[in-house]
Amino acid sequence: MDDDFMYEDGEDFVYEEDDGAEDEEEDLGIENKYYNAKAQQDDFGTAVGEFKQLIEEDNAQTSGGSEWGFKATKQLVKLHIRNQKQPEEVLGYYDQMLGYVSRGIVARNEAEKSINDVLDTLASSADAAAAGGHDLAYRAYTATLGALKQTAAARNDRLALRTSLRLARLLMDQKGGDEGARHAELEALLARLKAECMRGPRGDPVAELGTQLLEINALYLELFEARGGESAHILKETYLECTRVKSAIPHPRIAGFIKECGGKMFMRERNWQEAQNSLFEAFKNYDEAGSPHRIRVLKYLVLSSMLCETEISPLSSPEAKAYESDPAIIAMTDMVRAYESQDADAFERVLVAHRAEIHDDPFIRGFIDDLRRTFRIQAMEAAVLPYTSIYLSSLAERFQTPEADVESILFELILDGRLNAAIDQQRGLLVLENGTADAAHYEALSSWATNVESLMRSSFGALT
Repeated sequence: MDDDFMYEDGEDFVYEEDDGAEDEEEDLGIENKYYNAKAQQDDFGTAVGEFKQLIEEDNAQTSGGSEWGFKATKQLVKLHIRNQKQPEEVLGYYDQMLGYVSRGIVARNEAEKSINDVLDTLASSADAAAAGGHDLAYRAYTATLGALKQTAAARNDRLALRTSLRLARLLMDQKGGDEGARHAELEALLARLKAECMRGPRGDPVAELGTQLLEINALYLELFEARGGESAHILKETYLECTRVKSAIPHPRIAGFIKECGGKMFMRERNWQEAQNSLFEAFKNYDEAGSPHRIRVLKYLVLSSMLCETEISPLSSPEAKAYESDPAIIAMTDMVRAYESQDADAFERVLVAHRAEIHDDPFIRGFIDDLRRTFRIQAMEAAVLPYTSIYLSSLAERFQTPEADVESILFELILDGRLNAAIDQQRGLLVLENGTADAAHYEALSSWATNVESLMRSSFGALT
């Protein structure tokens, strides 16, 4: 054998430990301590002490810390949030956690997952807390965005966009304080985020950011709704922009909100048919998301259906039937029943009996007069058809409405082609032309004759 591999009889062989194996043992020790500390989370003081000790040992064994120090710091942040400790303590540990990210100690995916985990915990805590919780969340979001810009290792555009959307939602939901300043900050943030999504070749939306663009526009719509009528034209532009985004799969809650805004916008424009279409889509999306807003939108859908004088009740759809027993929907069902039977007294009684569900809703209240007018139009059309002439004063007395309103409604029916009649203003008389009273009857006979003819043809065809 080769002399290099031979040993003298008296020579002792000394085994030298591999440095890598020693590092593995140290890592295993740190890992065990991490899981032992995590198992103590019900005991706040014990868990905090063990995590702190782990971080000290980790810093002593490594240069700048390892992923186990990062994980332990993350647990300290979550422990302090859950136990509602002082914001400065929470932010102090969170800054330490972000430091690991800035130094590139943890992988990008691990860093993103952990930061989102902490921010989710923080968001749920802020929802349950008062203004202090919102302030802590605000500072954590801004700290995250700052850390992601510090170094190339920390840069993560996807995480930055998601965190910015969290911040935008927080600004939108926050109450009290200087609302004007908060809305101005929100609008500036949304403008920056929207610009990032519109970096296509021709200034069009980036395809893979379509979903985020819809979420940004949904926040814009919410902001414009909060501001009221002064932003009506911008609201419409934003809604129409949403309808042009095709490369997106938004959450049903967001899609529902966008469609609800569109439906309410069409309602204000008195475009009842488009309002009905949009509100039905909003209801279906909210229902899919399990959102309580579905009841509110179903009320608006019933309202729009009555205003556009559709013969099909939205409450007959399979999606809506599940909510027939809801008090708000019972109120709307009673209203529809009175509307369909053209019972003016019953209609007014429903408005009084269900004031909380109908009249106390500011959006519905804005259309009660339109609904009354639509109700009177239908009732007046049915009332005059049997006559060849009738005095306007008689109609005014019957419907308990001023004669001028009666004349206006009759003019509308004539102009829409629903009445073949003329108004003798000198005598205050509605004169119906020949055939008007029987128009519906003749139309039904014509339809019946056509159906019989079709049936006979098909029968004879079968026989031959």
